[in-house]
Amino acid sequence: MSEKPFPNEIILSFFDTLIYRRDVDLLDGKHWINDVIIGFYNEYLEKYVYSENRADICFVHPDVVFACSVSTDAAASDITKDLRLAEKSYVFLPLNNNEHVDAAGGTHWSLLVYNRLENTFFYLDSWMGHSMKTAKEVAAIMEKALGILERPKFQYLDVPQQANGFDCGMYVICFSEALAASYIKGTPQQLEHITPSFVAEKRKKIRDLIWHLRDIF
Repeated sequence: MSEKPFPNEIILSFFDTLIYRRDVDLLDGKHWINDVIIGFYNEYLEKYVYSENRADICFVHPDVVFACSVSTDAAASDITKDLRLAEKSYVFLPLNNNEHVDAAGGTHWSLLVYNRLENTFFYLDSWMGHSMKTAKEVAAIMEKALGILERPKFQYLDVPQQANGFDCGMYVICFSEALAASYIKGTPQQLEHITPSFVAEKRKKIRDLIWHLRDIF
């Protein structure tokens, strides 16, 4: 009889992200993905896919965004000082609506993106703007860290919506990747392809990517 997989087994150490089997398991089936998976894919995009554009773009880890969201603007600036956000043209901030500082939680992921060229925070939410309040609060807190000198605009984008109660984090990943591509290539924003079937396939691709990187790291 085969042994049951150990959930605390380390599957991959990838730069600043440590992925356990329990994290990878979230990609199989109808599960709400956590900050580890989102943080991993952000790092993959920044360190691999857009490695030549790191002077212009930053994908902030969800843990860092959460720490900033429960801090003052001065504290958020200090927390992110090593990221040099004031020098970036595009900053991606995955949002979790957890309001408890001392415990993991939250029920929804959404995305806030600062575009310096337009001095605008763009808010993308696959659940009908569910976390709009959180997004506006984080935008205000992050102004100092981002080195914003003039009052920025805040724009809610009409984006594809999730068809279930667990794919919000996957939509954040898909939105981030698609927007980053349009920014870097200078092409119009295209999000229509992010359908439920596309998101389901992306889950499988990220899971396979983790196992592939495990083999080569």
